[in-house]
Amino acid sequence: MKLRTLLDRFGYVKRSDSNTAAITTAFSDRGISINPPIVRFGEDWEITMEDWIYLSDASKEVKPPKPKPGNSGAPWKHDPWFDKIAGYELRTEKEVEIKFVVPLLARLGYGDDDRFDGMPVPAAHGSKGTTLVIDFALFDSSVEGLRHQPLLTVEAKKENRLKKREEILNAHNQAKSYCLWTQCDFFLITDSKTVQAFHIARGNLADLKPLFVCERHELKDKFGGLYAIISREVLSAYYLAKLATTDEAI
Repeated sequence: MKLRTLLDRFGYVKRSDSNTAAITTAFSDRGISINPPIVRFGEDWEITMEDWIYLSDASKEVKPPKPKPGNSGAPWKHDPWFDKIAGYELRTEKEVEIKFVVPLLARLGYGDDDRFDGMPVPAAHGSKGTTLVIDFALFDSSVEGLRHQPLLTVEAKKENRLKKREEILNAHNQAKSYCLWTQCDFFLITDSKTVQAFHIARGNLADLKPLFVCERHELKDKFGGLYAIISREVLSAYYLAKLATTDEAI
């Protein structure tokens, strides 16, 4: 259905941060995803009132990609960056973002036009509104049908921060919140020493098991598995397949 129709069915005359958050929460609690997301990214609304919104039942969603064994002839086997990062000492979270996350995302197929760095998203906690800032939100700018659909969100932490259970839980909770508001099904968390990738299902935010885990020194050997899960190529195919299973309604 069109966004204006969806708002009307909830009794809203105009679009606002509060009512789009309320609609997003109501559907997510019932295991229904909204694609593309209807909340605002940054200063502007990404979609118009005439854009089509697709609703899908989580129980019928496309299954997440499964890791595939790495190929010894894969190009990253000859990429010196993987050897170089093994000896990195990253002193701040910003260095983790710039020197580790951005190059990693580039090798997963995401270009500069696909990244929204520090993406602010209005959210709601109870009756109070707030703004979340996502370290990285990844898109596929080359596909018109996915122009407003985040494929992946990334939460970066200071080096060695994910050695602590409390910090891991905090990163998981942040990432889950990002996925709720952006209606994104995949997230990655990393402190550069550890890399974890997850798939998240609507209506079941508590049960999280990583699709991929590795340490930085293992990344060269295991990168094929990560690419097979969260690369731009793989996730674009996943979201296009997901949209193809939904029905349009006026």
